[in-house]
Amino acid sequence: MPKIILSVNDVSKNFAVRVLDKIQFDLRLGEIHGLIGANGAGKSTLCKIISGLLLPDSGEMKLNGVLYRPKNRNDSEQSGIQIVHQELSLVDTLTVSENLFLNRLPTRFGCLNKTSLYRKAKSILNKFGLKDINPDSLVGSLGIGQKQLVQIAVSLSRDCKVLILDEPTSSLNQRETEQLFCWLQSLKLQGIGIIFISHRIPDIKTLTDRVTVLRDGQSITTCDTKDVCSKSILSYVAGESTARVTKKPFQSYCSHEPGIRLSHLEVQNGIQDISFTAYRGERVGITGLVGSGRTQLLHAIFGSTKTKRGSIQIGASEPTTCFTHPKDALRSGIGMVTEDRKQTGLMMSLDVKTNLTFASLKSRFSSNGLIHETEEQKESSKLRKDTHLKCNNLQQPVKTLSGGNQQKIALGKWLACDVKILLLDEPTRGIDAVARQNIYTKMEDLAKQKKTIVMVSSDLDELLDNCDRILVISQGRLTASFTRPDWSSDRITSACFTDQVDN
Repeated sequence: MPKIILSVNDVSKNFAVRVLDKIQFDLRLGEIHGLIGANGAGKSTLCKIISGLLLPDSGEMKLNGVLYRPKNRNDSEQSGIQIVHQELSLVDTLTVSENLFLNRLPTRFGCLNKTSLYRKAKSILNKFGLKDINPDSLVGSLGIGQKQLVQIAVSLSRDCKVLILDEPTSSLNQRETEQLFCWLQSLKLQGIGIIFISHRIPDIKTLTDRVTVLRDGQSITTCDTKDVCSKSILSYVAGESTARVTKKPFQSYCSHEPGIRLSHLEVQNGIQDISFTAYRGERVGITGLVGSGRTQLLHAIFGSTKTKRGSIQIGASEPTTCFTHPKDALRSGIGMVTEDRKQTGLMMSLDVKTNLTFASLKSRFSSNGLIHETEEQKESSKLRKDTHLKCNNLQQPVKTLSGGNQQKIALGKWLACDVKILLLDEPTRGIDAVARQNIYTKMEDLAKQKKTIVMVSSDLDELLDNCDRILVISQGRLTASFTRPDWSSDRITSACFTDQVDN
């Protein structure tokens, strides 16, 4: 019988309601154990308890057969338990090397030994295949995918008996995901136990040895991954109603009327001479390697990144110079769901209603300095229903909601603005299967209304299933364009690795 490195027995946790109810979980030596469940199922709470960030109300844990009661994260790290959260904890104003050794910086005569720091950081980055990342680069200058890889490298560079990864592939492309899986298989051979949290059933099936399903704070089942099919996992996650969700044939609502036209858009040290037209009712997908310029392009359109040159034309209006501020883009009917909802998408300390209506407060729900609370409440309730948002009430602080419900609010605030063009940057990152389907359905509804959607995603299957057209960006340039039914994942992936324009 394989040795149990970590056991969780009858662990429960209450906040306003019970979020964990007598959870049973164990992790074997040298095992990759998948943990899956819908948003709010209790996955993150369980892992926060294991890593010392929360204290359980009842139950016990054992590490290598010894009672394990971490009081804080430092306790758990001293015990060899490392956790990488979906929301990264890197310091943007420090370099990559400083983040790698933040609590153990090498010194000489009481001063930072920069030569030693650089050498050690370079060795770690090379070890984990991150040779393209400069140790002296500020973390804030990296894309979110590169940040994710650096964060994982930080944890792997420390003493590690148990590694907990919360949605580690959510912002990685296929090559980076394969690279991560190779790392994890290597760690497994070293006897490290790995808890792999993911909403992506294909990742669970590809990587893990066993999988535990949580639902409504309870452990529903644990089974050998090879013995359970994807459909069964999905039915365990959210019941038979979810298992019956089938892929609908794609229906295009693309018209011949332009929604937004970009001409020779360029950003200093970034995207170069990008031109394309997205039509009313069209869903345009954008893919490319992390760092290729995908996110930078959306921010340039939205006015949150300064452009060097280029013009934007909305509908049949005259072309104008690019927007210099998001408020100007919003006035022209453009909204953007950013990839980092906590930093740039939501006001985490404020309530649900405020977050849903803030962007449209001036234009729809106020006059002469007074807020029309009845109308604001009515619209918030409607958006709550339309986005399938799960919350106790509209006064609940957004920071207390699951990541998936936060993402629904990030989308809902632009629905309140009735934007004509919606930019989506990794809109289903960290969202369970049901919530993901809700997003896709809402995209289709908007396309029916002749809204224009431009979506960046690291999940190529997501783009193939939900877009009329897929554009590829490589090294800041638009290198290829694919339309139904002439595309294939192989051709699109190949285009991601070229910097030559495909005429």
